[in-house]
Amino acid sequence: MSGAVVTPETIEEFLRRDEWPFERIDDHTWRSGFRGETNSFRFFIRLAEDWVFFTIVPFVVAPRSSACERPLFRHLLRLNREVTLAKFALDDDDDVVLSVELPRQNLDFSEFKDGLDALSYYADKHYLEVLRLSQDDAVRPS
Repeated sequence: MSGAVVTPETIEEFLRRDEWPFERIDDHTWRSGFRGETNSFRFFIRLAEDWVFFTIVPFVVAPRSSACERPLFRHLLRLNREVTLAKFALDDDDDVVLSVELPRQNLDFSEFKDGLDALSYYADKHYLEVLRLSQDDAVRPS
């Protein structure tokens, strides 16, 4: 593969250029956030060997009961088919995570911006429904 590889300095340049407030946590991780229409979201950017990860973790904490899991997980799988650039997953604590993963090689500002735009758009669009499905009162007997 040829071309430029995104560096930590590039990440900070892109964040400043797009006017995102941020805090550098370590050599390869940054924290930022935004206020959407439905909630405030904190996200992380992590620079890995081949990828740049934009992640809201937790997006929604683990379901309160196992009865919530099936409807929630079915909904997340459907969303994963519908959304572009982003995906929903579960972390080690079974919290719902929303992330965008972009290749580090040749990543330019417009792609970086698209990744953050997708993360923030889908977070705001789907938060209330995912939260509702993770709550006990979302489960209704059939």
